[in-house]
Amino acid sequence: MTSCYVENDSVASISLSELSSSSSVSDRACVHWGCVLSGSENTAVFQAENDLLENQFFIKTICLSEEAGDEMHIVSVCDGVGASKPLPIASLRHCMPMISFPGLELIPPVTFKLCSGKGPVFISAQHITLNPIEMTEGEEDEDEDVFISSEMKLTEDFKRDTHPNKVNLAGREYVGEHGHTTWLPLVRKIKQQIATDPTLFPEYPPILGIPEFTQRATELALGKDSPAIVESRVFGIQTVGSTGAVRLGAELLRSWYCSSSSWSGPILLSSPCDDSLTGTFKAAGIEDVQHYRYWDAESNDVCVENMVHDLENAPERCVVVLFASGHHPTGAELSQEDWKRVAEVMMKRQLFPFFLMSAQGLCSGSLEQDAWAVRHCVSLGLELLCAQSFSYSFGLYGERVGHLLCVLKQNMLAVQSQAEKLVQTLWSCPPMEGARVVATILSNPAHLVEWQESVKGIAEHCMLIRERLRERLRLLGGPGRWDHITKPGGLYCCFGLNAQQVEFLIKRKHIYLLPHGCLNVSAINSRNLDYVAEAIHQAMHSQL
Repeated sequence: MTSCYVENDSVASISLSELSSSSSVSDRACVHWGCVLSGSENTAVFQAENDLLENQFFIKTICLSEEAGDEMHIVSVCDGVGASKPLPIASLRHCMPMISFPGLELIPPVTFKLCSGKGPVFISAQHITLNPIEMTEGEEDEDEDVFISSEMKLTEDFKRDTHPNKVNLAGREYVGEHGHTTWLPLVRKIKQQIATDPTLFPEYPPILGIPEFTQRATELALGKDSPAIVESRVFGIQTVGSTGAVRLGAELLRSWYCSSSSWSGPILLSSPCDDSLTGTFKAAGIEDVQHYRYWDAESNDVCVENMVHDLENAPERCVVVLFASGHHPTGAELSQEDWKRVAEVMMKRQLFPFFLMSAQGLCSGSLEQDAWAVRHCVSLGLELLCAQSFSYSFGLYGERVGHLLCVLKQNMLAVQSQAEKLVQTLWSCPPMEGARVVATILSNPAHLVEWQESVKGIAEHCMLIRERLRERLRLLGGPGRWDHITKPGGLYCCFGLNAQQVEFLIKRKHIYLLPHGCLNVSAINSRNLDYVAEAIHQAMHSQL
């Protein structure tokens, strides 16, 4: 028996074909789907229609009924990629065992099969469908630097691709030589210690987060001897990832910045920039989102002159979003001399810096160097916000450990009180486990040294991949230099490819990367290096 329905206030049965053509369903619809497996009917198939723009299928729970008996049940799950995932469920007397899967994502068609046990086994899942958004005439050309193809869609396309040489260079995680994300050994050890610590109990954290975590995150960004810390004009808030930090920062700007009225912009983003930033700020009610020039495709580098020019002509007291290090998606960075010029303009024009620091330590291998821009602005007496993420540097991708750093000159208590009210409406309280891991490591001198060595090792590995890629491209010949590949550090690099070249790599070579040829270098390894280099060479020097 199977059923599916749209998630709303009144649950009603609806088929997938009706869903994809229904005008009453919004651009994003969540379809719940369920089935029962038993000895008589031990197989169920979830099949998505081809006319859906994107399909994401998430198992929510698998549970047994009271009649299942005391035996091991194994459900085999096979998706469109062909990966078979056996899921064992041990039943216990007088209870209903249940397994939750917050992140198990599958690509339709998905087949569930009861391989062991008589059942019945109940499977609850959800299917996300993103319907095409209609564009008004001329909207397609509104901004050439907007990233039309989202990372999510590229990742889904990659999973569906059956080509043996496919490579996903559009992801955000640090992948490593083995081709998949891995726990840092220290992080794994600390997680195990926390899980078995008898002195820790399940409880809600404070609204603004675990105090030890916010203190250590603040010191990591600014340094323990920062004038802002010494003068008590800084406070931190634990957030749900860096996106949560950006959203909370935007909400604070709306309610506190230019306090004579509700502030609504303008806010300046780099061009290009992370494609989710615009939506995050607009969701907070900041509609006036503009861009300053950052990336120069001809030189494959930051165009500092254009950036400074745009900031000098920006409206006074507007907010400028800046990547402290590891610019996403280009990877291009400012030098310390460039940052001094930018900071001077910020002070002269009374611009408010909103820093993003998502990979501190992974760009240069130095925590201090990657935070230099933030620390320099603080030393000049500038007020600022800084959204931090610990996903990359600690490998806590699913833990959503973020932090919003607020450096102010006055109204500290009022802004902090406002932040508490906003947090209660946004996520009530942040998750604890990942923040405990970060706080434990940063608070222990021995752990801190070990973690810094791990971060430095990741940065050095990314640089080694860059050097190998540059050498392969140089040996393949063709005009131009490849120094821009090794000039920045960190995970990201940009080749400045045009739309036709990017399409060639995706469609013909099954190499998935972002527009302009921006890619995650950590996904390149010894097995695919030659293939990627040859494909990029062909894309840049062939008649497409």
